[in-house]
Amino acid sequence: MGGDWLNRAGALARRHPAAIAAALALLSSVSAWVYSGVRSALVDLAARNLHSLVDSEVIAAQTWIGEKQLNVSRWARDPRVVELTGQLLTAAQRGEAPLRAACAEGPGARLVQAIEQLRLEETAAAIQLIGLDGRVLAAREPALCAASVAPGQWAAFGAVVGGETRFFATRGQSERLGIAVAADAPKVWIAAPVRDGAGTVIAVLDIGKSAGERFAQLFSPAAVGASGESFAFDERGVLLTESRFVDALVERGELRAGESSVLRQRLRDPEAASEPQPTRLVALALAGPRATPPKLRGEVMTPYLTYYGERVVGVWRWLPEHGFAIAAEVAEREAFAPLRRVELTFLALGGVIGAVAFGFVVALLRMQRMVEEVQAAQQVGNYELFEEIGSGGVARVHRAQHRLLKRPTAVKIIHLHQSNDELLSRFDREVRLASQLMHPNTIEIYDYGRTPEGLPFYAMELLQGRSLEQIVAATGPMPPARVVHTLRAIAGSLSEAHERGLVHRDVTPANIMLCRKGGLYDVPKLLDFGLIKDTRATDTRDLTRALRILGTPAYMAPERIEQPGNADPRADLYALGAVGFFALTGKPPFEGETDLALAYRVVNTPAPRVGSLAPHPVPAALEELIARCLAKSPHERPTSAAEVAAVLDRLVVELPWTNPQAREWWDAHDAQAGAG
Repeated sequence: MGGDWLNRAGALARRHPAAIAAALALLSSVSAWVYSGVRSALVDLAARNLHSLVDSEVIAAQTWIGEKQLNVSRWARDPRVVELTGQLLTAAQRGEAPLRAACAEGPGARLVQAIEQLRLEETAAAIQLIGLDGRVLAAREPALCAASVAPGQWAAFGAVVGGETRFFATRGQSERLGIAVAADAPKVWIAAPVRDGAGTVIAVLDIGKSAGERFAQLFSPAAVGASGESFAFDERGVLLTESRFVDALVERGELRAGESSVLRQRLRDPEAASEPQPTRLVALALAGPRATPPKLRGEVMTPYLTYYGERVVGVWRWLPEHGFAIAAEVAEREAFAPLRRVELTFLALGGVIGAVAFGFVVALLRMQRMVEEVQAAQQVGNYELFEEIGSGGVARVHRAQHRLLKRPTAVKIIHLHQSNDELLSRFDREVRLASQLMHPNTIEIYDYGRTPEGLPFYAMELLQGRSLEQIVAATGPMPPARVVHTLRAIAGSLSEAHERGLVHRDVTPANIMLCRKGGLYDVPKLLDFGLIKDTRATDTRDLTRALRILGTPAYMAPERIEQPGNADPRADLYALGAVGFFALTGKPPFEGETDLALAYRVVNTPAPRVGSLAPHPVPAALEELIARCLAKSPHERPTSAAEVAAVLDRLVVELPWTNPQAREWWDAHDAQAGAG
């Protein structure tokens, strides 16, 4: 049954491959679009719900804070409080001892008693009156009398001294004053200015209220579902309200059993790899007020790890006038629960699409195999074509053999972008010219002709080896002796071509092979005369333009970049120098992020000295030869390839690269390739 299904799918794919591919692509695109829309809508809904919760929490907190500020401001204006404050200031002027006495038993005690009477049902965990010099004038705790508030803490009262009634986020009394206080519990603080009859601020009335009572209770009813909570935190990233997940914090070792999380729990990422880091939401909230312009609200709807180890999403809002933020978080699993059902639906749909696509691919593979079988039996002229062994933008190369001689060959078929008699005749002439090159280090061309489709091809010797580019990529820069051996052979090949008026125009590491041939190793071969140019021809048309090939920018002479049609043989000498630079250093003389940047450097930047980058010591004569070849001006380069070959002949004597050395290298790397 499965085979029958595949056969039917194959038949359908052969009849309507484009329609099936388009239908699958359309179905996949529509599915992805619908899923993206549903997910986006669910994320927006979760964000709106959390923002609504935080906004309601902000209103409740601001209402409660406003009420407490009005009460403390009213107490500070009470005539008894003002009168007793004046008496305490008079005692303070007489010295510390009179102030301590007045604070503990006289006006100070009566002021505390007056506040107790004024607050009625309001609770006050701490009462203290502070002079403008920072000394405590009156306090419920007599031990604080005449003590001075630490300078760092006194700075926080600046706005109150300026005449404002302010709310301060949760602090212990010791931290509030910078003075050690016994049995210190977290409190929120409201401070109001005390004024004399002339309206001048003469002291600060500071009232502390238990943070675990009304302030923390503002947030306890706001639990979000089974996994969410709302909470407040200060500019240190410390929790100001009781966590809903105290049991989880105790289990993680963050808190002791029975311990409150208020002012004890930092909102840290529990999986931070290095030093403690705030959770993603808290980090954004703390950075918000410092941004330009300030950002006082935000959301994080990409799941992150919160302080008790759950993956959540959340929103936040900063209250700069009160110095704390309010946030709401809910677990990812709960916030996006409806999305799971949508995902299951799309997974099922994806399975169906995948099954159809699988059948389609199987059918296409069968078709491809049939095409390959047909191509395997294809003949071009007197050559039987086998598998493709290389391809480029304008050509493909097949392993082949002569139909009668059975000689192994490589057949290169050219795909002209335009095909007319002029281009074809030019191709014929340039292949004939290249076939006349007899130098042993030039690839040998056996034959040329037309395919049944009319495309030009030529047959050439099939080489066994690796390109210079492959060798350097696999084993790194080559020793100078091997480089001299290679450059000398290629210089000889170019010398013959130049004497016949031919310029290669694409001398690159990819077009130079080191081969094994007739018991010899490291036989250099110059390949691919696809950009060959006859400088003696009068034709105005250039086959290069038809093939749309310009060469490899990293190895092009500056004048070829500026004038692509330039056919001076000295451009090949520049490329030969660049190849030598690459072989010695592992990289071309110039590199760039883009072709434009690379071309600019080739034209304008002096080439570096190869000796400064090569890992092996480079003989001075070789370094100087490469520098001359890489000169910007053609007139500063060697006059001919024969001159380059003469210099290299002298270097070959000093730096011999023998056949046993080459064989040792090939044996070692063939063994490595086999092991790999």
